[in-house]
Formats: sequence, C-alpha cells, structure tokens
Amino acid sequence: MTALDKIERLRVLLKKHKLDAYIITSNDPHLSEYVPEYWKSRAWISGFTGSAGTVVVSKENAALWTDSRYFIQAEQQLKGSGIELCKMGFPETPSIEEWLAINIGKYARIGFDGRLQGANTALSSIEKLKRYGIETVANIDLIDPIWESRPSLPANKAFIHELKFAGLSISEKIGLIRSELAKNEANATLLTALDEVCWAFNLRGSDVAFNPVVLAYGLITDNEVMLFIDPQKINEQVANTLTQERVKIKDYLKIEKELGKLGKHDTILVDLLKVNFHLYKYIGEKATVIEKMSPAALLKARKNSVELEGIRNAMVADGVALTKFFIWLEQNVNSESITELTIAEKLRELRSLNSAFISESFDTIAGYADHGAIVHYSATQDTSYTIKPEGFLLVDSGGQYYSGTTDITRTVHLSTPSAEEMMDYTLVLKGMIQLSMINFPVGTRGTQLDVLARMAMWNRGISYGHGTGHGVGCFLNVHEGPQSIRPNENPVVLEVGMVQSNEPGIYRAGKYGIRIENLIACEPATETAFGKFLRFETLTLCPIDTKPIDKELLTKEEITWLNSYHRLVFNKLSKHLSNDEKEWLEAKTKPV
Repeated sequence: MTALDKIERLRVLLKKHKLDAYIITSNDPHLSEYVPEYWKSRAWISGFTGSAGTVVVSKENAALWTDSRYFIQAEQQLKGSGIELCKMGFPETPSIEEWLAINIGKYARIGFDGRLQGANTALSSIEKLKRYGIETVANIDLIDPIWESRPSLPANKAFIHELKFAGLSISEKIGLIRSELAKNEANATLLTALDEVCWAFNLRGSDVAFNPVVLAYGLITDNEVMLFIDPQKINEQVANTLTQERVKIKDYLKIEKELGKLGKHDTILVDLLKVNFHLYKYIGEKATVIEKMSPAALLKARKNSVELEGIRNAMVADGVALTKFFIWLEQNVNSESITELTIAEKLRELRSLNSAFISESFDTIAGYADHGAIVHYSATQDTSYTIKPEGFLLVDSGGQYYSGTTDITRTVHLSTPSAEEMMDYTLVLKGMIQLSMINFPVGTRGTQLDVLARMAMWNRGISYGHGTGHGVGCFLNVHEGPQSIRPNENPVVLEVGMVQSNEPGIYRAGKYGIRIENLIACEPATETAFGKFLRFETLTLCPIDTKPIDKELLTKEEITWLNSYHRLVFNKLSKHLSNDEKEWLEAKTKPV
C-alpha cells in the first residue's frame, strides 16, 4: 500500500468522524527519542523514515514538517506521496497551526492522538488554533484502524539493574524523589520518560532500539509506589525484587484508572515536557498540578560514585575495542574493500568481544570525505562510500555496557593532510581541549561554557550549528537531560556527577567533516575565597589522531593537556592489549 493509498484511507475516517484534518507525530506515549516500531505512525503513513517530523493530512492536502538534518532525505522519500515538505527553520515556512488556518480555515475540527503529543506542545498548539477559530479533538486514533499488519508492542523481558552497577537501591531512590516532592509541597509525581522510570526502579530492558529501557510508567506518592508494566515482561526475580522494595506492580494499561483516583487533596508534580497530553488531562481532573521538571531528572543526571566507576570501566572496554578497530582500519584500508557500512559492522563486532557489551548506544555515523560534513549522516546500501587511503574519515559511535554508556567521535586522516585540513582539525581540537581544561564556579550553566569550544573557530570566522555537549545516561539513554552545553539558554546548572559530551566540529560541505568527542564528568576542583569551583574529568579513552595537528596553533597548555591525556589512554588501555597492539598504541600516544 502506497502513501497515497494510506492517506486516502485516512481521509475516509476524517469524513466519518467529521474532522477536517489529522495530525500524526513521531512520538510514542513516553515521548521517547527512539520509538518502538508499533508507534512509528508518521513513518508508516508518509514513507519518510527520519527520526523527527510531523505529518498533517487534511481532506485535500497533506504536509510534513522536519528540520534541516532531513531535507534531502525527506524530498527523496516523499516523492509521489502527495505530501508537501515544509522545511522548518525558514521564515517563509508556515507553522502547523498557520498551515491549518490557510488550508482548512475557521470553524474547522482537527484531530490528534493525545497519547502521542507532549502536553506542553499540545497545550500550545490548541491555544494557537483557538485564535484561528479551529476546534481540536484530542483523544482519537485514526491510524490503528487503517494500519494493516501493524507491528506488535514490544514484549521483551525486563531485568534488574544490579546494585553493584546502580549504586542506590530502589528504596533509596524513591526516598530521594519523595524528598524533592516535599520541597515542592507535593505528595505525588508521575514518571513517564522511560529512562526515568528505569532509573527509579533499577530496571532495564530492550523495548527501544539503542536505549536499554522497558515500556512502563511510575506513580510515586507519599505512601505508595506503583510500577505500571505489562505483566508478561516481569519474571520471578524481577517481581520478587520489586515486591521486597514495596513496589506495587500494576498493568501498563491501568495507568489512567489509577490517575483517576487522585483527589482534590492530592498535589502532583508533573513535567509538561515529558508527559503526554492524554495522561495530563487525567491528572488535572481533580488533583492540584504543579508543573515543574521531573524530580527524577536531576537525581538521575547526578551520577553517584558507583555509577561513575562503572562508566570508567565501560570506557576501558570501549577504548580497547576502538584501538583494535583503528589498527584494523590502518592495516586494511589499502587492501580490503572497507565501506561506511562495514565500519559500523566491524565496530559492533569488536565491542561485542566484551561480555559486558549489550548493544550500540546509537546508529554508528561513519562519514567518509564529504559525507563527514553531514552531521547526522546515516549510511545506506545506496549511499555508502568505499574508504580510500586518503582524506578524512569521521566515526561517531557508542556502546551500551552493563556498567555504563559510551559515545565517542574520532576523525582520522588517511593520507597527508592539506594546510586547510590541518587548520580546521586543530581548531576543533583546541575547542575540545579548552572546554576540557576549564575550572568554573558552582552555579555555572552549560550555556556559559559553550563559547570555550567555539572561540578559536570564531576568531577565524568559522562555527558549527549543533550543540557542544549533551548529557549521557549510565547504561541508559545516550542523550540525557536536563543539562546541556550549547548556545541556547538552559537554566540547568552543571553539578558534580553530571556526565556530558564535549564535541565541537567543523563541517565543509562537499569536502569533509571533523568532530572530536570525549565524554566528561563534573567533579570538584577547588575552594577559594571566591567560592567553590568545579572541573571536568575526561572519561573517554581513545587516542586522538595527531597527524593533522598544526602544532603552531596550539598553546603550551593545550599541548600539555593532550600529552597528559595520551599518557592516561596508554596507561589505562595497554594492559588489555597484545604486544603488537600495545606498540601501535604507544606510537599513537607519543608526545607531540
């Protein structure tokens, strides 16, 4: 069935339900970054498979909104679908609400599935549509009746994230959450984000690609703790552990019923950025709602000492695999047919040699030559380049290990770099090192530090369009909030235990891309008459290619940092390598 056929079926239902248009998002009910196949409604109806996008279908028109990462892909995949591409970020591109006002006019009715819209987004959209005289119908699913052979909901088993990795028991975490509720004069909170649920209940699973999470909700009050999950996902060990921790296990589909029991004497803290609109409406029927960041968000972001040690162990395992990978690449790039796709396969193979490896933490980005300039490039059979012994190769990859999550980018030059390539590479390296070296006062936001990674580039009229750092979970989501290091204002301050990426880059369209990424953790630095200061511990362990460095562009302090980092890499990894591998690593980490 083509996209045109699916849209026509949807239009039959529009008429039946007296609707003028229907909105289809990319979300699941938990607003996850990666969603199970069952919830990929937007991809199913449009044929566009990018991770971000919204489709609107009216009686006569259809449109898809997506961002600049996917313009080329969307243009290709929407051909023949009758769906107009609306390029987000351009002033001439109408918003969804403006498009609806233009195409269906006043006194119209539009529908959407409230389970698949974030409360914050839905409330804003409803208010905007009201101004155009457009009515919204929130709780209507028009996709399921027309999606033949729809994939099943994931039925994978949950498992316990052991205390030796988690550092805190379920009871201890619930206690911390309740303390936060008390500070906010609330007696309940609903956890909807899958990584927050899994963190709070020390659970992991495989319901979502790359993120070791399980579909579930958590409802925590001052006297009860409830986990809503498909009973088939719970084995005896998990059930016993949860019961011992006084967690009541309830069916995943009973969450609305339980929320309906909240009364006028209840005050529930709700994160509008994480709860879907459908559940939000249930919560607000009787109880008092405090709209604030989830209490689990910051607690989860502040890694405890056990988690940090586990992440360090994961970095050793990852560093060993990457060392073996780059040795393999060097030895075979002249003789074997290595492609962007086989690079991803080789990395997966080498990481899986470690028994603690579970999966990749995201789809490997292997961008050779001009593909490296596409920030979120994903190789396919049709686009995959064969790697030649010349130019830049950018490899951004990561792993999920029982003890931690990794995310690393290295860019290597496979021949003799040009002056421009050396300048760009060194500017990226300077930015990464400058952020790595900084001491900063307690209370500093990531926004205030972002310029450190960009300063050397800005001085030469160069910049990059993505953030410098995102939070990273501990055997959880590779992209984690609430902290970030990016130009956009984010009020969340950086605190001890927070792990984030440090990944500046330069991208020259049609030529190459350069990105160097380490993970860093906030730790105490010093206390002076001016207050307490923090710094970053570099966690990632992998040599940085020194061939493309223009040493004249580095300061003495930057050279000292790089040499010190390489000594650390050699000391941590060499004991796990063969003699030949150790010799290779020693050569790659020698002082510059």
